[in-house]
Amino acid sequence: MSAPPEPLVTGLRQVALGSRDPRRLAEFYHAALGLNILFETNGMVFMDGGGVRLMIGAKPPEESLGGDAILYFEPVVWDVAERAVESAGARFLHTRIVLQKAEGRDLILRAFKDPEGHALALLGWTAA
Repeated sequence: MSAPPEPLVTGLRQVALGSRDPRRLAEFYHAALGLNILFETNGMVFMDGGGVRLMIGAKPPEESLGGDAILYFEPVVWDVAERAVESAGARFLHTRIVLQKAEGRDLILRAFKDPEGHALALLGWTAA
């Protein structure tokens, strides 16, 4: 038997979030992170997450909101991204945390939650 091809998938294409109000939550993601709506159908909003689609749909009745997943977004300009998150009404859970240092730059993490309690974070490199 031959070995399976490497890799077996081409990448992560879509992440789904349950929501009490998908359209309103999509508006938060647009305001806080600049994600654009690709299309809407059957009560679901599909957004461009930089190569990975974010689908926001109605929460199934048996599921709670928030869950154990964390969505990490890489800022283009840190200060601008942090201001946009705060302007959209979210609060950061902590100050910038340096996860790694490299020559002339730091890998930074800042966690926050969306209005429905989903865990999110800004994660990326910035000048040291």
